[in-house]
Amino acid sequence: MAGKKSRRVPVDGSAEKVANTVLGDLLREHGLAGAEAGSCENAASPGTDKNVVKREISPDLAGVGKIVLRVQRKGRGGKTVTVLSTPGGGLVPASLEPLAKDIRKALGCGARVEDGTVVIQGENSERAEKWLRQRGARQVVRGS
Repeated sequence: MAGKKSRRVPVDGSAEKVANTVLGDLLREHGLAGAEAGSCENAASPGTDKNVVKREISPDLAGVGKIVLRVQRKGRGGKTVTVLSTPGGGLVPASLEPLAKDIRKALGCGARVEDGTVVIQGENSERAEKWLRQRGARQVVRGS
C-alpha cells in the first residue's frame, strides 16, 4: 500500500455530495419521473389504474360438467401421476394453468398443464377429488 493515500471522511456533514445510486431518485433528479417513481408499486402505463393487479382467475368448477381423475404410470419413467381431464371440453385451455396453480398450492404437490389436461404429481386422486368437490365441482369420477 505504499504510495496510496488514505482519504479521511469528515463526520461533521461537510463531506462531498455522495452520488445517488437509487434508480427512482436518479430519474426524479433528472426530471424523467414523477414522485411515484422508485416506490415498490409496479409502474403502470398511462390510462391504467395502478391499484388493479393482473391475476389469472381460476375457473368456476360448478359450470364444468364431468371431471375425470386417472392415476397413470405409463410413459413417465415409473413415476405415478394423477391426470385431471374434462371430456367434452368442460374447461377451456386458458383456464387450466390457473387451475394447476391452485392445485399446487392446495395439495402441496407439483401440477402442470400437459396436452389439455392437468397432471398432478403423485397418487393424489382422493385428495384432488375432495378439493374439487369443495370448489363446487358437481361430477368428479375417479378411474378409467
